[in-house]
Amino acid sequence: MVLTFRCHTPNKYWEGQYGLAVYLASIRDELQHHENWKVTEIELEDDWKGITLERTVAFGDPLQAAILAAAADLKVVLHSAEVALSGLPWSDKYLTDEDLFCRELLHPLLRRMGFLFVRYTHGAREYGKDFTFSESTAFGHYRHYGLQAKAGDVSGGVKADIDELLGQIADAFAMPYYDLGSKEPRYISTFIIAVSGKFTANAREKIAEKVARGLVGSVYFLDREMISELVERYWKARK
Repeated sequence: MVLTFRCHTPNKYWEGQYGLAVYLASIRDELQHHENWKVTEIELEDDWKGITLERTVAFGDPLQAAILAAAADLKVVLHSAEVALSGLPWSDKYLTDEDLFCRELLHPLLRRMGFLFVRYTHGAREYGKDFTFSESTAFGHYRHYGLQAKAGDVSGGVKADIDELLGQIADAFAMPYYDLGSKEPRYISTFIIAVSGKFTANAREKIAEKVARGLVGSVYFLDREMISELVERYWKARK
């Protein structure tokens, strides 16, 4: 089943932040980073500008749920197009809403960075991994990654936070995951902890000290500042 979304607007009535043609072109370009979407028609030259998007839906899915899910995903697409034009309008909601942090920011960012097989588990934990993704190495093999996302800050003074992350790191490396359509187990070689706030006090040092020696150099940390730099480098369109 296919859902169709159509925008057809006269240029003279458009009051958006960007020029209508520029915005629609950004939406078109953004869709290459989102699965199950395609542009079937786009008109940028006439006074009436428009774009038609199609979203593939699995046969047998409840129609109402499929429409709501597609509409929610379309909001992510539009947000991604705006980021590509203007940079990241950081939302304070990322500090408390981990799912929003993952869907609106981390998921499209990982795709923009060129990683393959990017999967977000939507809360169904894959043994410490909120995201799994891969990259092709110069030797013709895949290197697999896991990422654990946290909303807000991680403090070195809160023992429970550190212990939870250490357990997730151990599980992430020890337990395999399975990609869609594949029966072959995959083991990660790099684990990333990404937070929407910051690592306060000596949180990184405490985690690094307690990580198994064999994993030193395989665990990386991303905070809000570093994520914003990655958005600027890989996501925002260059003029």
